[in-house]
Amino acid sequence: MIGRLERLLNLVIALRETRVPLTAGDVRERVAGYDQPDGEAFRRTFERDKADLRALGVPVTTAPVDRWDDRVGYRIDPAAYDLPPVRLEPDELAALALALQATGLVDEAGAGLRKLAVDAELALPDDPAAPLLAGPARAPAPIEVELDAPHRAALMQAQLTRTRVRFPYRPTGRPAAARLVDPHALVLRGGRWYLVGHDHDRGERRAFRLDRIAGEVHTVGEPWAFAPPAVPVDVDDVVPPAPAEGPRRATVLADPAVAWRVAGRATGGGEPAGDDRTRFSVPVGDPDAFVTWALEFGPDLEVTDPPELRARLVDRARAALAAARPAGAP
Repeated sequence: MIGRLERLLNLVIALRETRVPLTAGDVRERVAGYDQPDGEAFRRTFERDKADLRALGVPVTTAPVDRWDDRVGYRIDPAAYDLPPVRLEPDELAALALALQATGLVDEAGAGLRKLAVDAELALPDDPAAPLLAGPARAPAPIEVELDAPHRAALMQAQLTRTRVRFPYRPTGRPAAARLVDPHALVLRGGRWYLVGHDHDRGERRAFRLDRIAGEVHTVGEPWAFAPPAVPVDVDDVVPPAPAEGPRRATVLADPAVAWRVAGRATGGGEPAGDDRTRFSVPVGDPDAFVTWALEFGPDLEVTDPPELRARLVDRARAALAAARPAGAP
């Protein structure tokens, strides 16, 4: 038995594709799903389906079958129903390519991206998610976008089931200590995820950065152990704003392979640096978050100013290399 949604789709396809309006008899005979046992049942079903489609904005119209036939038929005018062609600008197409690679949907949606590029009269490289503005002789740098945060799934489940959680938490400049928390909300602020909840050890509502949880998150007790907060979560009262200290802008030099990605964060379109690289002015915001972003590009991005931000990036890079070096290696 064909379901109602499938029957509606069949009707839309039939009415849109026909050149001559279809009478009710044509619909009953040709469209799958209209095999009701008697004419009255068919009429009620067909009238209800037409009304539902019109309520959804589908332009089901009536017209004479032809000039010599006074019978009324139904059709959907493609000009009134079809969406206009989608034409993306190069920067919009580049952003879409980045999103596909970042979310791992290249295989599923790469063909659609290539179709959009053809419609926009742009040429894509063999890899549908490769940088659109990459130089022909350069392999694109891998895109690594942090789409999630450690423990977010476990904490979200605990929040939904109102289950207490315990985890070791390491504040800045202090050793890790266990915290027992009623999870009230998960908040994304300044590129970082926070858990907001009642801290039993401090006796008040606190915010915890998920990247500072220094071990596993464990549930404590049974679900529905605490009531929803009587006072709504006011994020601004709990989650600190992005740090204001440090430089506001940075000057960077981007290789052709990553220039299109850097341009998405930069102010202005950049300017040639004289060595095939492009110079950009990039807002900093949180210096730690900026350094993490810059390190994703590896040697394809150089921070030239301010000196203190460059030094911070170099220190982080050296620490990462040291941590990755095998034990005993020089």
